[in-house]
Amino acid sequence: MLISLIICWSSSVAAQQPGKVVIVTINRTSLMQAAADKSMAPWFARGSVGLLNISTAARQLPIHLYVTMGAGSRAIGADSARLAYMADEQNNGVAASETFFRRTSIAPEGKILHLGMAEINRLNQELRHPVQPGLLGEMLRQNGMVAAVIGNADGLLVSREAVTFLADGSGQVPLGDVSRQTLKKDNAFPFGWRIDREKVWSIFQEVFNKADVVLVEWGDFSRLDEYRPLMATAPALAREQEIFLDLSWFLDRVFAKLSPADLLLLISPLSPAAERGRFGYMVAIGSQFPSGALLSSDTTRRPGLAAITDIAPTILAEQGLRIPPAMLGMPVSACGYGGPSALLEMQNQIGRIFQLRVPLLRGYVFMQIVIVLGALINLFAHFVSFSRFESLLLALLTVPPLLLILPLQLLSPEAGFILVSFTVIITVALIKRFVKRQLFQFAVLALSTSALIVVDLLRGAELMKVSVLGYDPVSGARYYGLGNEYMGVLVGSSVLAFTAVISLLPRFKSLFIMLTVVTFLGLVLLIVAPAGGANFGGMVTALTAYFVTLVLLCQIRPSWISAAVALILLTAISAGALYINLRLPQPDQSHLGRTVGLFQEGGWQVIQDVVFRKAEMNSRLFRYSLWSRAFLAFLIMLAVLFYRPYGILHEMRKRFPQLSAGFWGIIVGSVAAFLFNDSGVVAAATTLLYAGVPIILLAGRIVGQMPENRQNSQ
Repeated sequence: MLISLIICWSSSVAAQQPGKVVIVTINRTSLMQAAADKSMAPWFARGSVGLLNISTAARQLPIHLYVTMGAGSRAIGADSARLAYMADEQNNGVAASETFFRRTSIAPEGKILHLGMAEINRLNQELRHPVQPGLLGEMLRQNGMVAAVIGNADGLLVSREAVTFLADGSGQVPLGDVSRQTLKKDNAFPFGWRIDREKVWSIFQEVFNKADVVLVEWGDFSRLDEYRPLMATAPALAREQEIFLDLSWFLDRVFAKLSPADLLLLISPLSPAAERGRFGYMVAIGSQFPSGALLSSDTTRRPGLAAITDIAPTILAEQGLRIPPAMLGMPVSACGYGGPSALLEMQNQIGRIFQLRVPLLRGYVFMQIVIVLGALINLFAHFVSFSRFESLLLALLTVPPLLLILPLQLLSPEAGFILVSFTVIITVALIKRFVKRQLFQFAVLALSTSALIVVDLLRGAELMKVSVLGYDPVSGARYYGLGNEYMGVLVGSSVLAFTAVISLLPRFKSLFIMLTVVTFLGLVLLIVAPAGGANFGGMVTALTAYFVTLVLLCQIRPSWISAAVALILLTAISAGALYINLRLPQPDQSHLGRTVGLFQEGGWQVIQDVVFRKAEMNSRLFRYSLWSRAFLAFLIMLAVLFYRPYGILHEMRKRFPQLSAGFWGIIVGSVAAFLFNDSGVVAAATTLLYAGVPIILLAGRIVGQMPENRQNSQ
C-alpha cells in the first residue's frame, strides 16, 4: 500500500515539459482480447494500463462516448455525431463547408468539419450538470495548439463519431483526414474496406510536426465488430489478427518518432458487442507511465480504474494547460503495479458484485418491508407470539455490517447469496444465545456497525469499494469516500449505539454525554473530510441527527436560541469544510470544492442546476426505487404507533428516555438525508432502519407486557 501511494504521488507531481499527445482509438476491442494478441502484448507491457468507467449522460454508445471524452464530463450525443467530413467532401451532394456554414453561420477554417455539433450543443444545454461539447478542442484552439484527426469507422454508413473528441465548440478540427481516402478496398474485410496503413502513416507524418494532439481512429475493429455476426468464426478471427498486426506495424513507426516528453494513448471506450463489457480500457506509454503500472485518477482514487471523463484533462495537463471547471474528470497517473492480469481480475470482481447487487439488495429491501409491516400487523392481530419476529428484525440490522466484511467479490453471485444468508442466520443465533437483554443487543449491533465503517473509512474505504452496499464503479456515481447507503447506516447506527449505552448505564449519563458530543463531532468531520467521507450531504444529515439527539438527551427546551445555535453550528462546520476544500490542490478536493469552482465560473445557475439535479434524482428514485418503499414502510409503522396501541410511544419514552431521544434524532436525520443528498431516499431508508427496527422491537415487548395481553396468553 505504501509503495503504491509513493508511486501515485511521484507520478502525479513529476514536472515535465509539454510534449505531443498521440491517441489511437481501438474501439470495440476488449482488454482480454487485445492483451492476449501476440502482436499487441508488447504494447501493454510497455506502459501503464487501466480500466475506464464509460458512463455518459445517455447509453454507452460511440455517439455518446466520444462526445463525453471531448467534454470531460458526462455528455449526450446524437445520430448526427457520425457526420464529420473533409471541408471539400460531399454530403448529400453538397460540400461539407457549405452545410457547415448553413448550420453554424461560422466561416469554416478547419480541414475537418463536424456537421452535428450545433445539435449536440443544444441537447447538452438541457442537462443539469456542466457539459460543454468540444471543450477539449476549444481549449487547444484558444491556447494556440493544433489538433488533428486521422481515420474513420465507416461501414455501410458514415461513422466518424471520434471527431467529436478533438473538434472545437463549433465542430472544426484544423488538420487530418477522415475521408475514405484513408481506406483501401479488400474484399476479405468487412464491407470490403480496410485501413490503408501506409496511407494513414503518410498522413500522420505530414501532420505530426504541425499538430500538438493527434487522434488516429483504427476503425477496422469497429467495422469487424459490426460485421462479425454475418461471418464464420475462422475468417473473423483471421481478420482480427490481421488488424492487430496492422496496428502494431503502425505503432512501431509512431513510437519511433516520439520524444521522451511525448505521450501515446491506446484507448478502447467500448468492448465488442458479443462480449459487451462494463468498462473500456486505456494504455498510456510515456515517461510518467512506467511499464507494468496501473492507471488511476483523482476521480476514482482507485488503482487500475479511471473514467473516460479523465482523458481530456490528461491531455490538457500534458500540454501544460489549465483544466476548466466544466471538465469533471481529472488527469490520470500511474499508481501501483499489476498489469492486464490484475485488471482482468479486478474487472471480474466488480462484475460479480454488480451481478449480485440488484437481486441481493432487492431481496433485502423486500424483507424489510415484509418483516416490519408483518410485525406491525401482528401487534394488533396477535397471529403468533411476537418473539417469532424478534430474530427476523434483528437480522435486518446485521445485514449492513456483514455486507461490508464478507468477501463477496471473490465469489459467484449464487455463492455470495448463500454466504450472506448463512452468515446472517449464524450471527443472529449467536446474538440471541449470548446477548440476552434487548438493549445490549442494540448496543452490540450498533457499536460494531459504526466502528466497522469508521475503521474502513480511515483505511481508505477498502471494504466499501467492494461491498454490495457500497458504491458502484460501473455506474460511476461515486468511487471513494462514504456512499449514501453506508452514510445512512453510520449516522443511524452511531446514534443508536450511544443512546443504547447511556440507557444501559444511566448513572454515568453525564460522562457518556460528553463522550458522545466529542464522538459525534469527530464523526461529522470524518464524514465531510475530503480524505475521509467526502460527503457534504452526509455531514448535514449527521449534524442534524446528532444535534436533535443531544438536545433531547440534555433536555434542552426547543427555542429560538437552540435553533440559532444549530444554525450557527451548521454554518461554522460547513464554512470550515469549504475552507479546507478550497485550500487543497484541485485534484484533492471533494465534490464540494469543485462545485464552488464551478460557481465561481458559472454563477448562481450552477447552484440552481445542482438543486434541480438533486430534486430530479430524488423524485425519480422515490417513484421507482425499492428503497423508497422501505422508507415508506418505516414511516407507516411510526405513524400507526403514534396512535395505536394507545400510549405505546409514551410508555416507550417513559421506560427508555435516552433511547427515545436517539430515535427522534434518527427520524429527523433521515428527513435531512432525503432533502440534502443525491439518492436521498436511499440514505433516508438506511438511516431510518436504526430507529424503525428498535422501535417495533420495543413496542412488541411493551405490548406483550400489557395486562390484557398477559391475560390472553394465560
